[in-house]
Amino acid sequence: MSAYRGSRLLKGMVVAVSVLVSACNSPSAPAADTKQDFEQTVSRLKRDNALHGMLPEDIRKSGVITAATAADYPPFEFLDDNGKLIGADIDISAALGTILGVRIVNVRTDFSSIAAGIQAGRFNIGISSIGDYASRRKVVDFVDYYMGGTSFLHMAGKEDPKTIDDVCGTAVGVVKGTSSQTQAEGGSETCVAGGKQPIRVHAFPTQNAAILALTSGRVDFVSGDQATNGYTAKQIGPSLLNGGRSVYGDRPYYGIAVPKDSPLYEPIFKAMAVLMKSGVYAEILKRWGIDDGGMTEPLKNQGKDV
Repeated sequence: MSAYRGSRLLKGMVVAVSVLVSACNSPSAPAADTKQDFEQTVSRLKRDNALHGMLPEDIRKSGVITAATAADYPPFEFLDDNGKLIGADIDISAALGTILGVRIVNVRTDFSSIAAGIQAGRFNIGISSIGDYASRRKVVDFVDYYMGGTSFLHMAGKEDPKTIDDVCGTAVGVVKGTSSQTQAEGGSETCVAGGKQPIRVHAFPTQNAAILALTSGRVDFVSGDQATNGYTAKQIGPSLLNGGRSVYGDRPYYGIAVPKDSPLYEPIFKAMAVLMKSGVYAEILKRWGIDDGGMTEPLKNQGKDV
């Protein structure tokens, strides 16, 4: 599952680890953008009464859809300096809510707990750059809205990995519960089968924790979404490089997770189609620098497993 962003740049490398982690913890919205600019963009959208009428009765009455969202995956979802959730997925949530005529409230939760929270009824849906994989579709359906990819962060001076052979025998940090963890564990099996040393996979609760392990030398790479990794590298500066896109060569779909066979699926799917057609979707992706993974129409359950 799941990506990163900002405009706070490091000014030096004194006490490197603490400064680096501080920078990753507090990214900010694009400097050339303002809240007013975004509100003007969203104001072009209008409530679709037909889609509003398709919503389950309890949601129409409450006027709220709760969306489980992690808070550590820039530029899709992360906390600004004031502890407020911002990012591309947050903007998309606001836009979809406008079309549906309800508020989509992004509720912070650990990424690894999103599916369980949806199953338990604590959340209506999950919006958190979630990879659409067959194993996850046992309990949820996906409204696919973005195409991602995996990359490897590493410190400057270390050779960029090109194939899985270049990762064998190294320590790789991943965010717990993500497809990157599954990929790294599968890659390790491939290494062993080929007579090479296994990958030492270290799963961390957050991207920031994984970055700290990388900058302190506890892991050699951090594997994750290329957009998020790219955003992180941009924030930290030339000491951190984002590469290794050819190791897996994947382009996974990211989707909004909706309970399996839920009546909430169709209105959200159709609202996403409206959003994409409006042009606001493309503007949101461009705002956060991730427009290279944009789609022209939503898809249902198109992802493959890892």
